[in-house]
Amino acid sequence: MKELIKVRDISLKYAISARALKYYEDMELITSTRSDDYAYRMYDEEAVKRLEQILILRKLNISIKDIQRIFSTSGSEVVLEVLNKKVENIDEEVALLHDLKEIVLEFVRQINQADFSKDSDVKMLYEKAKEIETQIVNVEYEGNPANVNRLIEVTEKLDDKRITTPTAIRTYKQSVGATRFIGKKFPSGRTAWEELGKNDFAKLLREQLHINKDLYEDGDALIGLMNDSRGEFEYWLGYFTPENTPVPEGFEYENFPAMNIGTCWIYGKEDEIYAVEPIAFEKLQEEGFEFLSDSHSRWWFERYVDIRSTPDKKGYAIIDICFFVK
Repeated sequence: MKELIKVRDISLKYAISARALKYYEDMELITSTRSDDYAYRMYDEEAVKRLEQILILRKLNISIKDIQRIFSTSGSEVVLEVLNKKVENIDEEVALLHDLKEIVLEFVRQINQADFSKDSDVKMLYEKAKEIETQIVNVEYEGNPANVNRLIEVTEKLDDKRITTPTAIRTYKQSVGATRFIGKKFPSGRTAWEELGKNDFAKLLREQLHINKDLYEDGDALIGLMNDSRGEFEYWLGYFTPENTPVPEGFEYENFPAMNIGTCWIYGKEDEIYAVEPIAFEKLQEEGFEFLSDSHSRWWFERYVDIRSTPDKKGYAIIDICFFVK
């Protein structure tokens, strides 16, 4: 019989969350199995080797979509295509950075020609700087006016290339009174969103609950609530409501006492910002947040605030990843 490894052991060995493992399963990148004497997901040697390959590719900032392509084809053609494209992107970014350096040096030369010695007052110095900024924007300065247009072009292209992985961009604490989470429970996030697409139960639930926007900041947002401490991974879709809110027929609930929430905004490509709670966890730790050690420490959630989670024209979005903290 093949040796099978438990989810928790995989998580500890590779510093990867159970949620991320389940996400890779949902994306059909790895498969789990079960033994007769253990009811929960486990991984065989082949799955572990595949996971190691995934983690290496992710370290190279290869997207999930490209990893799916690599694993769905035989031979080396696709992986070589993806890696060569990555090299091209790196070369282009290096060239753009070189251009940016030359443009900045040109601005430095122009600013050095300005006479700041007579403006001893800080306010006057600021005004002088504003004048120079205006001159630069209006390209009314000595030198090559095309540098300004090139600067805009270069920085826009760099912005497109620099954010290649999800990034933590904001952390803050929220205090919330006792709540009741009402929604539906699923075995995976993918299953939940597929069901939501077929039958918008969240809209029906929202209408029945009369969601209270004042429950807490962004308290009216749709929530993806998760737990991996009760044997199998749980993914809920629903809403936080005031405690003792009646539960509509066909829905389930979980009660939570008054607690603090450590919130981290994760920014990146729409299809790359899920199952990345370790990034949020580490960022909150760096910022000095202390996590709970009781049963509620095993819960966390993604908050989908429409204005942030709707992708922009470049395909980037923000989701809130939240943990219960002290």
